[in-house]
Amino acid sequence: MSSKSKSSTLSASVLTPEQAIEKYSAETKTQATAANYLELGAAYYVAHRWPDAIQAFEQAIALDPKQAFAHYYLGVLYASQGQRAQADAALAQVLAVSNNQMLKEQAQARIPNIKSVADLGSH
Repeated sequence: MSSKSKSSTLSASVLTPEQAIEKYSAETKTQATAANYLELGAAYYVAHRWPDAIQAFEQAIALDPKQAFAHYYLGVLYASQGQRAQADAALAQVLAVSNNQMLKEQAQARIPNIKSVADLGSH
């Protein structure tokens, strides 16, 4: 495959946040899986739709309590909303359910230091 074919294939598969929200909203209606809610939450997060992201991540965890990335993003979002108790609980869950050492370290470094939505950065 030429590099041009590879790049056009890759760019064709990249969704905007709005496209991802549309796609995973539909997916959660037909297949209400933790993975689909995790993807929907990530799309809302990137789109800065924080309340929607929280709801999607909470649904992912309701379906599969071992969704470490959902716990991580909930911790980040709760911290940004000033909900320290929920943020600390989410951090504890990341540490309890994740086998990913990098995720654990990122959670320990980031969640306690977030004080507001401004700390979420541009992503």
